Amino acid sequence: MVLYLFVEALWFILPAYAANGLATLPKGSHPIDRGKTFRDRPLFGPGKTWEGLIFGCIVAAFVGFVQMAAMPNLPFGISPVPLMIVDMTPLLGLLLGLGAMAGDIAGSFAKRRLGIPKGNAAPILDQTDFLFGAFLFAVFLVPLKWQWFLLLFVITPVLHLIANIIAYVLGIKNRWY
Repeated sequence: MVLYLFVEALWFILPAYAANGLATLPKGSHPIDRGKTFRDRPLFGPGKTWEGLIFGCIVAAFVGFVQMAAMPNLPFGISPVPLMIVDMTPLLGLLLGLGAMAGDIAGSFAKRRLGIPKGNAAPILDQTDFLFGAFLFAVFLVPLKWQWFLLLFVITPVLHLIANIIAYVLGIKNRWY
């Protein structure tokens, strides 16, 4: 049963995963907070840029489009258990990406309030903040299962760690976490 939930949840969250993972690719120079502070600390920090936000949303919309185009050719119907596969669209992908970016920005705001500098780890928060935003933005458009959230909340930190270790080994990231 968990495998079927995993397939459903991964299909649903894929645009948000892509947005969250790829938003750092553009080397942005326009911070969303424009250098403003709150209680002598940056609102979000220089790592949250308009370029990253826009790129993440575009990537998520594109992933939603690819999923929509691929859907008729995927063998979800052969499952012995009826699957609840969300009908993905570019708009839903965009909203999942925007929600992921909003969740990530909210996580940065929380880290700055806690005095955690940009780039320093905040275990669990760093790996799951975007999930909250993605689910919040999508809950009004598509039926969601609480089990998806729970499963993704558990597996996302593991997937995040694996991806970061691979990026570190390949020289893409300076830190393994």
